[in-house]
Amino acid sequence: MTDNWAVIPVKGLTESKTRLSTSLQGDKRRILVEALLEDVLSSIIRSRVYETVMLISPDENVGSRFRSQEVSFLKQIGLGLNRAIEQANRLATQKHARSLTTVLADIPLVEAGDFKELLSLGPAARKVVMAPSFKAGTNVMLASPPGVISPSYGRWSYSKHLRLAQVKRVDAYSISNSRVSFDIDTMSDLMELRRLDPESKTASARAVSMMKLVVSPARGR
Repeated sequence: MTDNWAVIPVKGLTESKTRLSTSLQGDKRRILVEALLEDVLSSIIRSRVYETVMLISPDENVGSRFRSQEVSFLKQIGLGLNRAIEQANRLATQKHARSLTTVLADIPLVEAGDFKELLSLGPAARKVVMAPSFKAGTNVMLASPPGVISPSYGRWSYSKHLRLAQVKRVDAYSISNSRVSFDIDTMSDLMELRRLDPESKTASARAVSMMKLVVSPARGR
């Protein structure tokens, strides 16, 4: 087993980020989803730590838009995020991958070095390495070997994944990293992205800036 895989699950270019649907209408939500994917894929590719980078989605437009020499596409069969990761785990296992890193597609500030750090933690055998979100989810999770714990995405997934690792007696490591922990779900998150990336270095911040969004001040996260 030699290859390290990264997989990015995507609900769809128009189906993702439904919590923003009342504020981002028409093509705006699709433009944001594409910009978020562009940022995540760019950092993964520049990290040069993954031999395979794969998108998985029920939406074939994702593959049409982002498949390249460096990025492959897998058509999702089952419904939901956990089914997507299970499908990716099965393929990675069949191909004798060493590890599979699941990267959610809404973390625009992630950098190439963050993935290098992720893969450097802990011994090579039987481990999970996670980057929790500020909202108690799991934004990035490396599983070595693929499927060493079952995916349990949803509310409080970070604590669920920690518990699964404990039950399976798998070493678990966590990265405390504000870039990776920041994700986009709400309009307040978009305003925070503009604050954190005032020079619009990310495609996501540039997309938000072009939309000229106006929201009332957030009451807290």
